[in-house]
Amino acid sequence: MIPVEQMKLLEGYRFPPGFYKIEHWENYLLTEATAGKKPSSTYAHPSFLFHAPLAAVGLTYQEIFDLCLAESADAVRAGEYDWEILRPLEEGIKYHAQGQILSVERKIGRQAGAFDAVVFQIELTDVGELVARITNTWLFLRTGPTPGGQSS
Repeated sequence: MIPVEQMKLLEGYRFPPGFYKIEHWENYLLTEATAGKKPSSTYAHPSFLFHAPLAAVGLTYQEIFDLCLAESADAVRAGEYDWEILRPLEEGIKYHAQGQILSVERKIGRQAGAFDAVVFQIELTDVGELVARITNTWLFLRTGPTPGGQSS
C-alpha cells in the first residue's frame, strides 16, 4: 500500500494555471443532453463544473489519477462535489483557473477498506472576479496491508 506520508506530500500541490472558454456548440450539446431542451440564453449549464475546471488547468482525469497514485481507474470513486456559483457561467467568456490539492486523509471504511480522500479546489475567475469555486473530494481505494496488519 502506498504510504500515507507519500500521499500527504501532495497537500499544497498547485495545478498549472490555465483558462477555459465555453463555446456555443458545447453549451448547446450539454444543455440538450442534460436538460432535454435548447439553451435559451448564453448562460451555460451548471454541469460544466464537472469538467471545465479540470480542463482549464490542463489536466485530464487520468492525469489526476496518476498524480494521486491511483491503483487503477476502477479504484477511484467520487466522494463529494461542492460547487459555489457566484455568477452564472456564460458562453464565450474566457475563464481563468487556478487550483490546488487542499488535503489528503487516509481512511478505513467497512466496505471500501483503505482509501485516500483527496480534496482539491479550483477557482474560475473572469476579469479578476471569482465566478465559481469547486471543491471536490475523490476517493482513491488502496489495497495491501493496513496499519493494523489486515489486508484491504
